[in-house]
Amino acid sequence: MDSSMYLYDVPPVLMEKFCKIIDSGDDSLGWRGLASRIVPSWTEVRRTERLEAIGKSPTRELIWAWAQQNKTVGDLVKVLEDMCHYRALQLFSPQETQYSFPNSGPSKSSRDNPSPPQLPTKPQACDHLLRRHRGN
Repeated sequence: MDSSMYLYDVPPVLMEKFCKIIDSGDDSLGWRGLASRIVPSWTEVRRTERLEAIGKSPTRELIWAWAQQNKTVGDLVKVLEDMCHYRALQLFSPQETQYSFPNSGPSKSSRDNPSPPQLPTKPQACDHLLRRHRGN
């Protein structure tokens, strides 16, 4: 997907998948982690909490408001890389560049490609998330 594409031009089906992934996350990988990186004030976070309480997707509301500031797919990818949210990143990555969790074993693409692409983020930047996920 073209990184210069505006978020409001992303196909609705893809944006819906993204919202479901983020809405299902918790703490740093959920909508609050996203909000902490894109929302200008805590007032907006509180407003989003109220929308969630009445059954609306908090991620959809956050992304829609952020998209109105002419944000691009590239802007979102940078935020997701900062969050180390590989699952959501896969939605916006070209098919030949797939993200995988470090130490998760070989993926299908790495078996087919002798030199798999490297993650764009520093592995140590996301180590704390992996340790917490594994319970270490």
